[in-house]
Amino acid sequence: MSGWMEWSHSPWNAGSHLLLQALTEVQTEFIQGGEVPQLFGKLLPVLLKLTGSGDGFIGEVLSTSEGTPLLRTLARTYIEPSHLETLFEAVMKSGEPVVSRGFLGLPLRSATELVGVVGIANRPEGYDEGVITFLRPLLATCCAILHGVRGERRRRQAEEEQRRSAESFRTLIERSPEAIFIHREGTVVFANSAAAGLLGHAGGTSLRGRPIAELVQPGSEAGLIEPSPVSAPHEVLFRHHEGRRVLGEVVTIPLRFDGQPATVSIARDITERRQVQEKLMAAERMASLGTLAAGVAHEINNPLSYTLSNLNFMEDELSAMAGSGEGLEGARGQEVREALKEALSGGQRVVDIVKDLKTFSRGGDERRGPVDIQAVLDLCGNMAWSEIRHRARLVKDYGGVPPVQANESRLGQLFLNLLINAAQAIPHGDAGGNEIHVSTRYEEGQVVVAVRDTGVGIPEENLGKLFHAFFTTKPEGVGTGLGLSICHGIITELGGRIAVQSEPGKGTTFQVFLPVLPLPLGEGGG
Repeated sequence: MSGWMEWSHSPWNAGSHLLLQALTEVQTEFIQGGEVPQLFGKLLPVLLKLTGSGDGFIGEVLSTSEGTPLLRTLARTYIEPSHLETLFEAVMKSGEPVVSRGFLGLPLRSATELVGVVGIANRPEGYDEGVITFLRPLLATCCAILHGVRGERRRRQAEEEQRRSAESFRTLIERSPEAIFIHREGTVVFANSAAAGLLGHAGGTSLRGRPIAELVQPGSEAGLIEPSPVSAPHEVLFRHHEGRRVLGEVVTIPLRFDGQPATVSIARDITERRQVQEKLMAAERMASLGTLAAGVAHEINNPLSYTLSNLNFMEDELSAMAGSGEGLEGARGQEVREALKEALSGGQRVVDIVKDLKTFSRGGDERRGPVDIQAVLDLCGNMAWSEIRHRARLVKDYGGVPPVQANESRLGQLFLNLLINAAQAIPHGDAGGNEIHVSTRYEEGQVVVAVRDTGVGIPEENLGKLFHAFFTTKPEGVGTGLGLSICHGIITELGGRIAVQSEPGKGTTFQVFLPVLPLPLGEGGG
C-alpha cells in the first residue's frame, strides 16, 4: 500500500490521466487500422510534454539478413541520425534501459524478442527511475502495437510465400513433361498439359470434373487410387481420346492440393518403350531358336524318319497281304500293328516338339495365370537338349512347389536362356563328366529355381555387368548380349529377383526367386 500511496501523491500523478487518455486513443486507432507511424507521431508529442523533454524518438528494431540489429524510425523530433546509433546502441545490445542525466533509452520487449526502442532527451531535471515507472503503460502499449504489427507482417509474408509456393507448384506441374492428374474423391480437380496430351485432349481443363474411371480402361482404376512406392510404379492402361492403347507407368501419392487432401498420380507414357521391349524379346527368342535350329531339326528328323520308314513298311506288307488274302490275325499282321504304333508314337513326338516351339515362340499374348514351373523347366530342357547332350548331363532335382502367377511364354524364354548359357559355358567332349543341375524349392513365400553348371565360370569383374544390355562374354557373332538383360526384366516385372554366384573354373549358379500364386479365399492353412 505504501508504494501505491507514494505513486498517488507523486508529481507524475497529475499527468497519468493525460497519458492514459492518449494511449487509449492510440490503441483505438490501431484497432481501426491506423498507420503505425501516424499513431506514434501523435503519441511522441504527448510523451515529450508529460516528461518535460526536448527531444524524443520511437523506433522499431529490425534485423538485417546477416542478423545485425537495424533501427527503423517511426517517430522523432530533430535528432542527428549519427547520434541515434550511439544513443540506442547500448539499449539494443543489452535490451535494458539506459539512464543518464540528459538521455533515457528504453527497450520495447515482447515475451520473445526486442521489438523497438523509445528514447527521450534534454529534460532539465534529468532522468531517474520515477520517469521509467511513469512510462511503463506507454512502453507496454508501444510494445503491443509493434508486436501486433510484426505478427501481421509475418502473417502476410507467410501468405505471400504460400501463394508464391502454390504458384510455383502449379507452374512446375503444368510444365512437367510427365502427365500429372490430381483427383479428389474419384474426380479430377487438376490435370496438366502432358496429361491432356497423354489422353489426346486439347488441354488439361477439359479433363477437370471427369471421374477418373473415364480416363482408364476397365480394371485399371486401382493404379490411380492406391498409393504406390516410387520404386514399384503401377502399370495402367489409359483410354485415349482416339481409342488407341496407351500404357502408362504410374506413381500415386497422397498430397494436399488447394488446402485439401487429394491424390496425385504421375504417369509416364511407356507404350513405345514396351513395344521396343517386345521387339527385343521377340528378337532374342528368334536368336535362341536360331541357336537351337540344327538340334531342333535333328529332334524332329529322328521321329519323322522312323515314322516314314514304318509307314512304307506297312504299305508294302499290307499290299502283299492283300494279294495273298492273308488276314491281320497272324504274325505278319502283328508286325504291321507294331509298326503302326511306332509311327503314331513318332508322329506324337513331332507334335510335342512343335507344341514346345509354339509355346516358347508365342509373344503376343501377355496374359498371366497360374504356371507350373516344373512343366516349363521340362519344356525348356527338351528345347535345349540339342545344346546340352554333347556337353553335360541334365540333372533335375524338383521339390514340391506351388504355381506362380506369370506368363508361360515369358518364363520359357527366361529358363531356356539360362539353360543355353549353362550349356555354352561347358566345352564339348566330356558330357559324362559335366553337369547342368536344375532344382526347385519353396522358400518363404517364393519359388526358387536354381540352374547350376560345371562350366568355365565368370570372372568377378564381370558379375556386376551380366544384366546390362549388350554385355556379353561370348565370342563375336555368338549371342546378342540381350539375353540376361531381358531375363532380368522378365523377373523384375513379375515381382521377383535373380542372383548369380560364380568362380572361374568352378562353374556358375543362377537363382531365380518368384512370388507364388496367392491362394483363393478359403484355402490355405488355418
